[in-house]
Amino acid sequence: MSVERDAMIRSLKELVIPILRESGFKGSFPHFYRKLEEQTDLLMFQFSMWGGVLYVEISKCPPEGHTDVSGKFRTPNKMKVYYIGDGSAWHRHRIGKDVKGMFKFHKDNTDEIGKLIKNSLSEAGEWWTSYPNWWT
Repeated sequence: MSVERDAMIRSLKELVIPILRESGFKGSFPHFYRKLEEQTDLLMFQFSMWGGVLYVEISKCPPEGHTDVSGKFRTPNKMKVYYIGDGSAWHRHRIGKDVKGMFKFHKDNTDEIGKLIKNSLSEAGEWWTSYPNWWT
């Protein structure tokens, strides 16, 4: 891993993940889930393979889990954002509307980006609440 990526992960673990935990999320970096009565909320941190860019992608699935396009059923604790979709539609969203879904970081701004992601979690909350449950 790069020094920049390590610093970004440290910032996420200090600034963002505690907020996720307080909100009921479980899981381990980079995949998190929150099982609710009506749905399971999913969140994933994804680094660009070229470095310097982080995406925060969210989705949701039925509270009991989901069968992906390969036919494999996964319980909420095994679900990942990238498993969501039915082959014709991918029910996922990237947060960070102010940065067009791309959090650009370097070694000197990781805490700033961590705070920006923390503030963008409200977008995730709005999406999880307003996006129709595609499985109903």
